[in-house]
Amino acid sequence: MERLNYFNPYQSKEGYHEDQLTRAHLVVLKHSFHAFSIFVDYCKSKLTLDLSKEEKSFALCELVEHGWQIETQKSNPVIESDWLASVLITDLPIKTTVSGLAVSDRYARYDGLITFGDQLTFIIENKPNSANVWFGQVEPSREGLSSETKVYQNPIILEWKEIVRQLSHLLKLPSVAGYEKMMIEDFLAFIDHRFPFLNPYDAFHLCKGNQQLIYRRIQNLLKSIVINEDSVKYHYGWGFYIETPYPEIRQIGLIYGVKENEWWLDLSLFFGDTQTQAKAFYAASPKVDHLSEDWEVSANFHVAFRSSNLVWFEDVPDPKKYVSFWTENSHEIYQQKKETVREYFDWLKEEGVIIVGAEDERKLQDKFYRTAMQALNICPGFGAIYTVTGKEAEEFDSKNELGNLLLRSIGEGLRIIGKDGREFLRMSN
Repeated sequence: MERLNYFNPYQSKEGYHEDQLTRAHLVVLKHSFHAFSIFVDYCKSKLTLDLSKEEKSFALCELVEHGWQIETQKSNPVIESDWLASVLITDLPIKTTVSGLAVSDRYARYDGLITFGDQLTFIIENKPNSANVWFGQVEPSREGLSSETKVYQNPIILEWKEIVRQLSHLLKLPSVAGYEKMMIEDFLAFIDHRFPFLNPYDAFHLCKGNQQLIYRRIQNLLKSIVINEDSVKYHYGWGFYIETPYPEIRQIGLIYGVKENEWWLDLSLFFGDTQTQAKAFYAASPKVDHLSEDWEVSANFHVAFRSSNLVWFEDVPDPKKYVSFWTENSHEIYQQKKETVREYFDWLKEEGVIIVGAEDERKLQDKFYRTAMQALNICPGFGAIYTVTGKEAEEFDSKNELGNLLLRSIGEGLRIIGKDGREFLRMSN
């Protein structure tokens, strides 16, 4: 029985095996003319003709009268069509290292084979991981190949994420319905489950709540709004952030959160996160009155030893008063020796700008007072968080508006220190 019979899947190969992916995709092409049509068109768009060889393009409207046959895992099959095109499907855009495809003496087992009568044949090589691509695999085998068949000199290189994106778009068409729609949906679910790294990650609704996909989308979204993509980094235990050139704030995070299957994104600006940053922050005479009610602001007072944060204190009731106090007393932001720490904290408690709870005191005892540390860095930070719910993120992203929302919100947050981010942000997204 043919392997592309819907009811004849592989039994001996794991679901994440690349042959399972090849078979699943070819089954979709076999049963969905919409999917087959855009696949052929995608192949055509990626074919670079060698005019010196009198190569000519192809079109499905010219091939349809000849019909087609789709097969998988064919070893040195007989190929007698006028033309042969070699198709490589992988995860990332790569450049071919071959200069003109040559007919090889190798034993070939083609992942996929699509034959359009005596007009055209596609030989398909599937490599979900581009690191495993060996360009000798895109060369057709001499065995079974007619000497009259002309081989396109340039391989057709396709990306899985573009295939997934195109199939996702098909689901929006009113003409895609019934079993055809169900099959495409099942294939995309198969990708989500077995090959999540092949998802396009260009819209949160395509991530379908999958944390791995959401993280990849967050990373790509941040890269789309910055001038230098290398400024987007990952902090273990926090998330993806943009590195800024400002001494008042070094990182702007877009942090994923989830609770009871509901997820959200926190655009997080933590000013004065170190003692040095805090001095710069309050020297800038920060202003917070312009922030809308959509922002959650809080004191972020904590202490550190060298570069290691030790204890974060409870939030105070009036963050604006907290900012005013430290702006007026920025000269008091300096390292405290062990013997002056308690007196320093007592003063701050009297001024109402810190709260030292029982848990805070216990942590201070364990992490500082009972240790050999002789000094603490004082970090009177300030936090401003703009939350986007998962539903809002999906809605804005589906309209290509989420990047602009982030740019506006980052700009609003940076106005606290009189900045707008133009040094590192793409001001029009």
